[in-house]
This record gives sequence, C-alpha cells and structure tokens, in this order.
Amino acid sequence: MVLVGFLACGGSNPLARIGDCFGHLLGSPSELDFKKEQKLRRSIILTILLALVPAFCTDAAESAVTLVVNGQAKAAIVVPSEASRAAGEGAKILRDHLSQMSGAQLKVLKESELKKVKVANGRIEPGSAKLPAETFILVGEGELANKLGASSKGLGPGGILIRTVGNALVLLGADDKTPSDPFGSRYAVTTFLEDELGCRYLWPGESGKVVPKRRTITVRPLDVRYTPLFEQRRIRWSRHSSRIQEGLDRLGFSKEDFLRARENGSSTRSQSSNWMGWHRMGGTLGLRTGDGTILAGQTWDRFLREHPEWFAMQLDGSRYFDPSWERPRLCKSNKALVEAIVQEKIKELKRSPRLKSISLMTHDGGSKAGFCMCPACKALDPPEGRPTSVWTYDHKSARTRRFDYVSLTDRMIYFYNAVAKGVAEVYPDVLFTGQAYSIYASPPVRQKLHPKIVIRFVHSTGHYVSDEVRRQGMADWDAWAQAAGMIYWRPNLLLWGRHEGTAGVFVHKLAEDFRHIAHNKCIGTDFDSCMHHWATQGLNCYVLAKLHWKPDLDVDEVINDYCRSGFGGASEQIKRYLIRVEQLTDKTAAGKTEEADGKRKRDVTEPYTPQVIAELRGLLDAADKAAGNDTMVRRRIAFLHRGLEFTELQAKVYRLLRLAQQRRLSAAEQITARQLLDRKWLMMRRIFKEEHFAVNVAALCWGEWWRFKRLDWSGPSQQAKESVRPN
Repeated sequence: MVLVGFLACGGSNPLARIGDCFGHLLGSPSELDFKKEQKLRRSIILTILLALVPAFCTDAAESAVTLVVNGQAKAAIVVPSEASRAAGEGAKILRDHLSQMSGAQLKVLKESELKKVKVANGRIEPGSAKLPAETFILVGEGELANKLGASSKGLGPGGILIRTVGNALVLLGADDKTPSDPFGSRYAVTTFLEDELGCRYLWPGESGKVVPKRRTITVRPLDVRYTPLFEQRRIRWSRHSSRIQEGLDRLGFSKEDFLRARENGSSTRSQSSNWMGWHRMGGTLGLRTGDGTILAGQTWDRFLREHPEWFAMQLDGSRYFDPSWERPRLCKSNKALVEAIVQEKIKELKRSPRLKSISLMTHDGGSKAGFCMCPACKALDPPEGRPTSVWTYDHKSARTRRFDYVSLTDRMIYFYNAVAKGVAEVYPDVLFTGQAYSIYASPPVRQKLHPKIVIRFVHSTGHYVSDEVRRQGMADWDAWAQAAGMIYWRPNLLLWGRHEGTAGVFVHKLAEDFRHIAHNKCIGTDFDSCMHHWATQGLNCYVLAKLHWKPDLDVDEVINDYCRSGFGGASEQIKRYLIRVEQLTDKTAAGKTEEADGKRKRDVTEPYTPQVIAELRGLLDAADKAAGNDTMVRRRIAFLHRGLEFTELQAKVYRLLRLAQQRRLSAAEQITARQLLDRKWLMMRRIFKEEHFAVNVAALCWGEWWRFKRLDWSGPSQQAKESVRPN
C-alpha cells in the first residue's frame, strides 16, 4: 500500500515524493496528533529507505564492470568468431595496455571458444559450460554484443560504441560495413583507454606513451555512441624519400640506418597501432588526387615528343621542355590538349569502372618551366585578379626569374571545367578533383565551377608565420566554400619551420581555424605533413589529431590534460614553457613581413635570443626538479630539453646568417660560424641516433643545407668527421 502510494506520487525529489505520499496516506494533521504524525512519518520513511538501499546498491554494482582486481584478471577479451581486422587489432591493443597497467594477463578468445554460453537478463551466463571469466570485454560486433542489445546500427564511417551491459563491456564499430573507414572497433578501444583509463600517446615511442598503473580496474557505467564529423581525417606521415636520403647522405647515414632508427624510436612496450592509428586518424573520401596526376608518366612522355605546342610558352616565346624536368607545365587554353586529356580520362574510367573520381591536378611548384604566357592563356586571366608573382624560365640564360602578374585561378577553373564537361558527357556521375593552391589559391573572379568538381584547398606554409597570410587564407576558404559544391582541406600548416626545426607552438590559432573550417563546408582533411620535430613542435600535431576526432574541443583543456597526463607534478612548469613558446611564435607572426626574391620571409629562429633561451631553460629545469623521482616524467622533460638545445644552437647559427645577409662577416665571425655549424652537425647525428623523433635532422639537412654557403660552409670539417669515425 505504501509503495503503491509512493510510486503514484509525482515530483522529482525522491524524499519529497515519499513524504508527500505518506502525508496523503496518513491523512491531514487534523486527524492525528501533529507530533505523533511526524514521528510516524519519519519512521516509515526510514524503513522504506533501508529496504530500498540494497536494491539501489545492487543496480549500481551490476552496471559497473570489474576487469582486474589486485593484479588478477577477472575479465576475458572476446572477439567475434570471424573478427574484423579492426576488432583483432583492438583486442591486442587492449590486452597489452591492461597488462602494462595492472600486471594482469587477460585472455583473448573467440566467441566460438565460449561454446554454450547464453545471454539472459542482460548478462552473459554459463550454459552447460563453465565461464572462463566473471566479466567480458566484447571487442567488435558479434552475436554476444547483439544479444546484449549493442550493435553498430546507425554508426557512420569510423563510428564507435562503448557500453557497459550487465557483466560485459562492449567496444565496437561498424568496421567492414563502412569500407571508407573500417576501423571503428579499434577506435573504440583507444577511445576507451584514453577517456576511461587515462592512457595517452604524446609522441612516437615509449617516452611518449602514458600508461597509468592501476592494480584494480573497474569500469563505470558507460553508454557512448559517436561518429566523427569527417569521413577522411588525414595527417601525412613523413617517411623515407629521395629528399630524406639527401639529408642522410650529408649526415653520414644510410637508408637502413634511418629505417632502423625509426623502428627503434617508435617501438613501445604495449602493442598499439602507430601514433596516427592511436589518435583515430583514418578514413578516405575515395578521391583521386596528387600534384601532376592528371596524366600518367608515359602519357607525358608521348605528349612531349608529339605535341610540344601543348606545353607552356615562356616569356621568351619558347615552349621547349626537357623530359627529364620534374614538373611539366601545360598550355591550358589549348583545345586539342583538352580533348586529348578528356580521351585519356575516359580510357582511365573504362579500365577502372569503380572509380568515383578522377584527378585534374597539374603540377604546381618547380624551379624550371613557368606557367604559360601565350596570348590565349593570358586572355583567361582577369586583370582585376589578385596580384601575385609568377615565374618563367629563360632558356638562353638557363635561369628562372619572377615577374609581377595576376592570379591564375580563372584559367585553372576554365581548364578544369573544359575537361570535366567532356568526360561528364560519357560518365555523368564521376567527380573531378582540382585544387586551390600556389598562384591559383585566390577565389575565381569570372569563372564558375562545374558542379561535379571537388576543390582541394591548400593553405600555405606561411599561414602561421604571418598573421596577414592567415587572415587572407581564411577569407579565401570562405570564398571557395561558397564557390564550390564540395571542398576539402589540404593545408601546409604543419610545414611551419620545417627547414629550421626550432620550437614553435600555434595551437590556439590552429583550433580556432579548425573549428571554423570544420563547420563551413569541409568534407575531409589531408594535412601536409607531420615533419617529426616532436621535441620542438609536437604539441601542434597532438592537438591537431584531437581536433580531427572532435573539432569543438576546448584547446586549453587539451593542453592542461597533455601537461597533467604526461608530466605529473611538473605539469605547471611544462604548461608555462609551452605557452611561452606559443607567445614567441605569435609575436613573430604579428611582425612585419619582409620581401625577398618575390617571397614573404620570416625567420622563425629570431625570437630565441640568449635571454629567452635562458628563460625557457629555467622553466624546464624547474620542471625537472618538480618531477622528483618520477623517471618517466624526467625522461619526457629531457626530450623537450633536447629540442630546446637544438633551438638554441639554430638561433646562434641563424643570427650569423642574418648578419651575413647585411654585410660581409669578419674573419673571426666566419670562424665562429663554421665552428657552430660543425657543432650542429655533430648534434644532429646524436639526435638521429639517441632521440630520433626529437627533431627530423635528415629533413633539415635536405631543406636548409644550401643556406649556409653564405657562411662559407659546405659541410663538416675534417676534424668533425674524424670525431665520429670508429677507432
């Protein structure tokens, strides 16, 4: 009777509801002595609450799932009998991290190995066989997960489900049901390890992994369903290349040395996907892209032999093009060329009927042939277009020179449209990928885009080097987003300081830009590139990866978490260090832009004066002291120290380089410059061998080596070389 009255009463406060209901049942104060009524009311309420507490506690206990107790496994990891690749990888990652955290060794089983278990009352129960564990972690979508009411239904590409049900924790994704991003189950595992168990992956390698020690692991009630906003989330991972090999040769290392150092530097105790995989980078839009991929190499060769008139006319009137040159340019107004490309693209689609897109991308950079300056091409360039600097090649002097001109965007759109129109007559559903880049980054003035063209928008390297460039770049995005039906982001933002490798942080600007673009027509990303300057610029990559998964994250919360998770008692000092570096980076970007050789120039090493270096070193030294006896935290601080030491030496070298651009160096200054460059060469070799991911020294030796000719240095001295030779 009392319970019926309680359940029938309204209101949101349980105690108030109980009181109101008993007042209703006992009658009004006029019918009972007031004091006796109050005493009776309290007695009944207390009795009922005591009766309900066990039920409440039982519900709470059943909704939590215990995986490990005092280092002993209480759970088993179960994958479907026919597990997806994502589920298989996720199960191993989870097993290894739980082991490293607690010491417990959880078994990984297939559903078929559980034999006659059943699901009843929302729990996994034994049938006629004994259960191998008390609780279960279901990784990937299988029969058990479905019987517990957990499925991938409604999840998009890369989507995840994390849910506790009875005595099970379910971690799954749509996987192979969404072929554009089939790794949801693995994403669910790393999301669980991060959000619930506190694991982090700050940078590649063991020192970058944060795996908290927990002898007992109990999972709170969870019910998470999430699909990432972007179907394609990509940050390019800088690997071995001809450019890297050039740098390795200068350092005295081989390709095998490089691959071995990469493998050793990125290895961790717990099996995991790579750094990108851990941070759930992945997916694809299925678009054909790439500079110069409008034609295959053999087609270029044939065109060059048979139709030299199809290639760009230089200002000197010549069209000669050497087949050995890396980046041939086209005469984009030539109708015969357009028709030839249309036919090549139709052949391509016939060979590969499943292609959903074809590339219209021609070559962009290159130091030899410039863009076409024939009368027909120039007529496609509106005089009111944005002023820019264009280059041309003089064959008589064999030199490239720049001259003032206007944006080439309208001629590029004319060319894209012409090819798209011809191909679409045969294949009306195919998409065409073009790009906004270089001297055709500004929005079109007169031309309108064909509706099937997808634009790959490229923000320049200077985006965070100059606030002026950043403002223009964001305005250009907005204009292109209005002009194009589909647009995706292919920025060069991570190439900030790639040739210098010095400290730089721009995460607040990055987060602001990312949020704006993510919610303004962007369909996916392709960032060029993670340069592996992790000890000097690593926070940028870390924050960027987090933003790809959740674009609206609070960047300050990410920084706080990065510092707390990775640096423990030294978190405040590390945060001050990183924020100070960001202030220096912002100050450089806000400064005046100098023009040199037709290009905007900013020296990202300039803020690092001896006084600033001393200030930053003081912060890292204070962090090391605050870390106490925590050896892993001190190791991470030493990693950042290595980056600061390199920044200090780079700043000294570049101060002399700036001076040499103003006047001739004295004999003493020249000696100092050569000594510093020798020291730097030796330091880069040590970084390569000892802290491979601190600074990508091989990339630097390719990108900046030529600059030091001005300092009368073409390589290490004989004394420096002899100091590294084995005895």
